[in-house]
Amino acid sequence: MWLTSKRFIQFEKKDKKYSIAISIGILVLGTIFCGINGYYSFLLYFMEISQYNLEFYFQILIGLSFIANFFIFFIIIEGISRIFYKKSENVVDFLASFAVILYPLVFFLITHWFFKLFNLLIINVFNLLDKVLLIIFQVWSLWLLSYSLCVKKGLKIESSLIISLLLHYGGFTIILVFLV
Repeated sequence: MWLTSKRFIQFEKKDKKYSIAISIGILVLGTIFCGINGYYSFLLYFMEISQYNLEFYFQILIGLSFIANFFIFFIIIEGISRIFYKKSENVVDFLASFAVILYPLVFFLITHWFFKLFNLLIINVFNLLDKVLLIIFQVWSLWLLSYSLCVKKGLKIESSLIISLLLHYGGFTIILVFLV
């Protein structure tokens, strides 16, 4: 039950303001921890900026990539559901609860900051644990995206999983092509 957070994805009219407040909180926390960690956000991935002593305004710009990524991610998902599945309903409600999809990644950013704060990433076990946690939280985000597409867009679970995995593997391929 707590993995899916049904209350904030499948909310009633009276809970809409709580979902919006939680979504804004998720975006603020994601922005702060992306900036602190020096991570640039791209779909469900994070790319670390290699400089250690970043200027404060540069950290703010890196952090704002989380919000820009949120809107780009939303536009891509909305576009795919409109173009391929002809589902154009519930856009505002889908946007209001879309940040809930990213809250597992905020957990990752917080744990990564914790590992970085105590300088644990130089130890191989913690570095491996950091990577494994990223994968676990990405899978959790993909599940939330699939569930949200089912609830808000009325897609079948198979169709929403296809969209989620297609976007995830597409992002991975883009990172491999441009960064390797």
